[in-house]
Amino acid sequence: MTPTPQNVSRRAILGGLGGAAVVAAIPGTASGAPTSPANPIASTAAFAELPAPTGLGLPRDGASLYLPDEAYPHFPMPNGSHAYAHLDGRAMKKVVDQITGFSRQARDAGVQNWGRIPGTPYERMTLDWVLHQFQRIGLHDAHQQDVSVQPLWFAHSWQAECLLGTNSVPLHTTFPIDGTVGTSPDGVTADAMWVGLGTTADFAGRDVAGKAVFIYSILTPGGRSHSADRGAIDRANAAGAAMVFVVMGMPGNAVFQPMGGGGTVAPTFTISPDEGNGIGDILGSGQQVRIRLTADIGTSEALRTNVWGTLPGRTDEEILVMAHTDAIFEGALDNAAGLTMMLEIAKHYAGLPKAKRRRRMTFLTTPDHHHGAYGVHWVRDNHDFTNTALIINSEHPSQTLLYLLDDGIMTSNAISARRWFAGGSEALQQLVYTSLRDYGVSVYAQPEERPGGELSSLYQKAPSFHIIDHVIYHSTLDTAALVPAWGLENATAAFLRIIDTANGWDIGRLRA
Repeated sequence: MTPTPQNVSRRAILGGLGGAAVVAAIPGTASGAPTSPANPIASTAAFAELPAPTGLGLPRDGASLYLPDEAYPHFPMPNGSHAYAHLDGRAMKKVVDQITGFSRQARDAGVQNWGRIPGTPYERMTLDWVLHQFQRIGLHDAHQQDVSVQPLWFAHSWQAECLLGTNSVPLHTTFPIDGTVGTSPDGVTADAMWVGLGTTADFAGRDVAGKAVFIYSILTPGGRSHSADRGAIDRANAAGAAMVFVVMGMPGNAVFQPMGGGGTVAPTFTISPDEGNGIGDILGSGQQVRIRLTADIGTSEALRTNVWGTLPGRTDEEILVMAHTDAIFEGALDNAAGLTMMLEIAKHYAGLPKAKRRRRMTFLTTPDHHHGAYGVHWVRDNHDFTNTALIINSEHPSQTLLYLLDDGIMTSNAISARRWFAGGSEALQQLVYTSLRDYGVSVYAQPEERPGGELSSLYQKAPSFHIIDHVIYHSTLDTAALVPAWGLENATAAFLRIIDTANGWDIGRLRA
């Protein structure tokens, strides 16, 4: 029987479905989730005894969990928003899909470490596309600026297998944590050991030296941040583990590439719950499991490229609008959606006569947010912020609200609340908060004390603001299926309202 989202068992997943999304095309999006044929599995008692997953998981159950944009409530903009009536979230969603297409080209070419990764041809395609968009919109002095950097960490290839007796089953959802080490060409083979959450109590009395250590990790709350990165990985490495696998606690078969492997002495990889928990079940039955891993991990060398464009204003005061272009995997939320929003802001103001633009507007994309942030660091150290009235970071603006339900996951037709930051005067902070509220952009009850994202490098240079969502980023869940169109539309309108209002204020009123 061909597996469907409802009957895919851990047995089938361990036999070859771990990295594939067995779903139909996603309604309401320009492209469906990737699909893969089922592979036959070895007939062993160990696999036959595994129960099927009892909870829904992503992306394997995307056919029933992904919703079209029409399913989300679409509220009208507040009175006085006629200037923003041209915004069309569905059209913006098509641009998101176009940008993520550069990442899919890498995936379809068989690149394991795929996405819009700095130093790859797919990054260059993205940067060339951005420059063309700047020119098409009509920005002045649109150009690319190369920034030299040191070689960056890069995972070239890897293979992980689960060994049960004489049977070898490939593990499709493993991925090296950013910064981790590789293996020798011959690889490493070791007995698997499950250590729960990897707390000090979990390690007490356990000899993990030379073992393939499996740690279950709770997302806290995003894919980049997780509980195992709060000491469990370090404990396994310090205790002499031969390799470490972090079971990322998002139900399903998604692949994650979080941060936090820079200090490892053993190869440290993530693995999905569908595969990781399946191995845990076999270990729990008292059977021996061995893991074989080979990983070629080194560095990449390339220039990083900022892309610039400007719109002149009536004064020399500046508004800087920025977004990063790089992405791990498809990167629809992180950061095709943010880049799309920045381009929409540029188009809006390019359509106005210069007389209606009080301040010069500078538009900037940076290429290496996930791999050193050298592009924005160059801006921090070299750009003249003397007359900068406002910095706007466009990053992670719209995401579906997800819930953990029973032992699975549930999507909704609501848009998630975002982290947010507003720096500068109290008046500016209040403007940002009320504008987001009025345009239906939900935010956390408390703002960030220090902003994340690209703004973290520049927020001390001038008054600034952003919103930024998480949870699905740095994973194969980060597709357009979980980036609602109306969230893009409303966030862009709110940003335009903030800019327009701030342009009516003197620079002193914006600054703290």
